[in-house]
Amino acid sequence: MIVAIEFGRTIRALNARTIQLRAVECASACAFAFVGGVQRFAEPGSIGVHRVSLSEDAAMDSNLAVSSVQSLTGEIIGYLTDMGVSPNLLQLSLSIDSTDIRYLTAAEMRDWNIITPEDMSSPSAGEPPPPGAAPQVSATPAVTPSDPSASEEATAAAPGDLTTEAVDFVNRYNDEWSKDSASALDFMKSVYADQVSFFGTVVDKDVVLKDKAAFAQRWPERIYSVKPGSVTASCAGKCEMSGIVEWFARNRETGRTTSGMAEFSFVWNTASLQIESETGKVIATDKGAKAPDRLIQQWIGLDDICRGSTDRYGIETERACKRRKQISPLLNRVDWCYGHEDEAGMDMQWHKCDANSRRY
Repeated sequence: MIVAIEFGRTIRALNARTIQLRAVECASACAFAFVGGVQRFAEPGSIGVHRVSLSEDAAMDSNLAVSSVQSLTGEIIGYLTDMGVSPNLLQLSLSIDSTDIRYLTAAEMRDWNIITPEDMSSPSAGEPPPPGAAPQVSATPAVTPSDPSASEEATAAAPGDLTTEAVDFVNRYNDEWSKDSASALDFMKSVYADQVSFFGTVVDKDVVLKDKAAFAQRWPERIYSVKPGSVTASCAGKCEMSGIVEWFARNRETGRTTSGMAEFSFVWNTASLQIESETGKVIATDKGAKAPDRLIQQWIGLDDICRGSTDRYGIETERACKRRKQISPLLNRVDWCYGHEDEAGMDMQWHKCDANSRRY
């Protein structure tokens, strides 16, 4: 599977298209390599998936096996997100026994953005989407907020759209949680309903706030950022939203740090503007991490788009530049800076802040 992901990333780096015919089916790891194409066409029934199995020849204890599966799952989800494909592809593959194959329908390939909606023969088909481009909106409303200013484009097309508001909210939620603990907890007081389904149990808001306060005390310095292209939201009075967030946190007193990636899911009441349900799970942790590498990589990816995008209307460029600007001060909060004063732009790099570092 790791080789398939590497192959898919190579396909994307080459700005190549992928085409799959039913007569020469693509199954198992091949399906994940296929989605590396900047534009993708596949006939119904030509792509098959099943659960990844660890090699029977690989001797390992149960703890190592669990760790390996968790690490691989996080790697796959990150890859699918980068390719603009719904994590539903992984969810389906995990439900199919490794000795069986489940072939994707036309609707699944369309709704999960496994195939791209553009006409492969149209003049614009030759223009590859920017790195990490978000999935196209299907019959089920889906927007990607970190796709940094997806809200601006959607608002222009449909003012007051609830899905857009939900996407804006989830970005703001994580940015507010990244502030100093007093400010972050003040924000939390205003965004939860009086009763919340909190990780499967209905509790009073005070229980949620105590949990947040205990976490903030344990990790007083936190930076959280939604992984670009990962959020979907479906709204009909209330909004159900889910996505992936990456984080780095530290405690100066204990000298401890933590870093990783987690899934999250909210139900947000658009009338009260409050969260009524929250759940999620950690899908990857970075043992021994001392630097906010995940958020630095987010910034670098956005910077590449901001400086080098050639999209026709400049929308992707504007989105990337805006989110890049928002991530910079988050990194400064944990003493990571980009460039030094009087340093040429081409020489600037992210580093541990010093007296001559630029801050944002």
